[in-house]
Amino acid sequence: MKKSMIKGSILCGTMVLVGLNSGLTAQAADNLSGNTNVGAEVTTGDVILKVDSSTDFGQKPLDKVVDFGKKNINYTVTDYTGTKNGFSISAKLGDSDTTRSLKIGDKELSETAVAVVIAGSNTVGPNEGVVEASLVYTDAQDTQKLNSVIEWELTNTTTKEISE
Repeated sequence: MKKSMIKGSILCGTMVLVGLNSGLTAQAADNLSGNTNVGAEVTTGDVILKVDSSTDFGQKPLDKVVDFGKKNINYTVTDYTGTKNGFSISAKLGDSDTTRSLKIGDKELSETAVAVVIAGSNTVGPNEGVVEASLVYTDAQDTQKLNSVIEWELTNTTTKEISE
């Protein structure tokens, strides 16, 4: 019985060694490298206009001509379109008041939109700027809190439109 146990042990040991050896051998059909294609696409993004939500010219006493002076209004045009051909910002008043003169730069605002900023080029991302507003009331009759609403509109322009 001892002989058969020894023979069995030797046989099992040989089978284990043969099994381990065959697992470590590289075969000719093994594939040890590969490729992955990675795709991406950059597309046209948004254009966003942001202007100061309010501008306060302060207080002045009642007079024939109440000149509130000048204030800056900040704007940011964020452009992710990739065209970089510039932009135009137009402004108009949301109401009419014959006693009010509200200007952006040297342009008098009314109920008809007028271009107040024309940029010949821009960069991808934020494009910051400032426009100067001036406010004058003529023949004001009462003391009161006065409010005006400026409506802004952003337009992408092309190089041809800018040169005209």
